[in-house]
Amino acid sequence: MKKNKRTNWREQIEQLFHELTTMHEQLGRKVTKSMLHIYTAKKKQPLELTPLIDLLVGLFEEGKRCGDIQTRHPSSLLALMAVQLYVGALQLWIFSHITEPLPTFLHETLHLFLCYIEKEGD
Repeated sequence: MKKNKRTNWREQIEQLFHELTTMHEQLGRKVTKSMLHIYTAKKKQPLELTPLIDLLVGLFEEGKRCGDIQTRHPSSLLALMAVQLYVGALQLWIFSHITEPLPTFLHETLHLFLCYIEKEGD
């Protein structure tokens, strides 16, 4: 992702989450559920999402620099919100009977979030 400079910040975010959700769908609900359980069961360490958050912060900063993102909220908060959407979509997919593909399920929610920060701002 860091080497892909041909696409803009939004396309990179959409591609990142598409690749992550496609990976989880290929692994299946049971394996993804086990992965989430392993990450969240560690009592000494929280879910290790720092590399993902750092990448997203940089992409949101790029969106602000080029004037696409209108919100004044810090990029770190936007990154955490995007991760919340991702983890929430994973949990809903794992524990419910959502029949649409996971990448499609997350894409719709992510699209609304990105449109909001681009146009509505604060």
